[in-house]
Amino acid sequence: MKKVLFATTALVASAGFAAADITFSGSAEMGVVGGGKNVPGVSSYTGDTNADGTANSDGYGSDTVFNNDFTLTVVGSGQTDSGLSFGISVDFSTEAEPDENGNVVLDNEAVFISGDFGTLTLGEIDGAVDKQLTEVNNAIGQYTIGDDETVHAGFQGAYGDGAYDNQILRYDYAFGDFGFSASMELDDTDTVDNGYALGVSYNTDMGGVGLGFGLGYQYLETSDSDGWAPGNLNDFLVTADKWAVGTEVDIIAATVSADFNNGFTAGFEYSNYDPSGNNDDVDHYAIGLGYSINALSMGASYGKFDTDGADADGWALTAAYDLGGGASVVAGYSDSDIDGTPYDGNDYETYSLGVVMNF
Repeated sequence: MKKVLFATTALVASAGFAAADITFSGSAEMGVVGGGKNVPGVSSYTGDTNADGTANSDGYGSDTVFNNDFTLTVVGSGQTDSGLSFGISVDFSTEAEPDENGNVVLDNEAVFISGDFGTLTLGEIDGAVDKQLTEVNNAIGQYTIGDDETVHAGFQGAYGDGAYDNQILRYDYAFGDFGFSASMELDDTDTVDNGYALGVSYNTDMGGVGLGFGLGYQYLETSDSDGWAPGNLNDFLVTADKWAVGTEVDIIAATVSADFNNGFTAGFEYSNYDPSGNNDDVDHYAIGLGYSINALSMGASYGKFDTDGADADGWALTAAYDLGGGASVVAGYSDSDIDGTPYDGNDYETYSLGVVMNF
């Protein structure tokens, strides 16, 4: 999930409760993207054939296309007379393919209630593991208009989130430098076990270096008839190589992030996916390094899925120049490689260049 800072405008109203606020914020992107983004399983850059010979309708091959999109975020919050906080948040986004216009959709809808007991949130949100652990791209603070840092074959993503209907209930509690989250995602079909997750984090300073640690456990049972695989591996594998419906998966994950307070930042991720039956474990590793000096920031990241069959890895290079006032010029490039039958020789690349504007 991208992290951006917004200037906000607040509308204040009162109707029988202590206070209610509605805030608006937004971001926009414009530029060019290309090279194979959103082309899962293709054996070449043509963008029209998957590795299993079926037609691919998800991508645009190696074409370079214009890209513009925006997100308007609305957050409503209030407080009861007794001090209990509550609220809602939603994004209005144009997240269609880059060569399309329009198609505004609602995204990341969530409601919450909060008090001394902690915070309870329900909606399209991160699960407990993704909430408390720090992904490499977030650790080094690098984002592009083409999401080059997160679309390559070595990116892990959201652990087991979204394996059901992507409606997640999460409880959060923080005490000092420690954070704790627990979450659940229910099976609407009543055919498989519900999913749940636990995550903890700890932030500290050691020798002038800001350190963040995260540890999590997640359980799910696969329900997608097209199969399921971890992270971006799911986008690149054919159905026959994914875990079938009813596969129980235990996930253990850990992350470390570091801010050296001299312009350098770093992140490391490890996760293990242990499926039931005769399926083999999948290990995922990722590492990233960022550097900022004045208005310029740069990043490099690498990730790998180690499986018994097809191994997948990818890396990304990113750069941004802050123009001030909330605008930045950003550029990115990624490269992916999938090994193992029938994927041998399947390499992918993406690239993007444009301007990001935060409001």
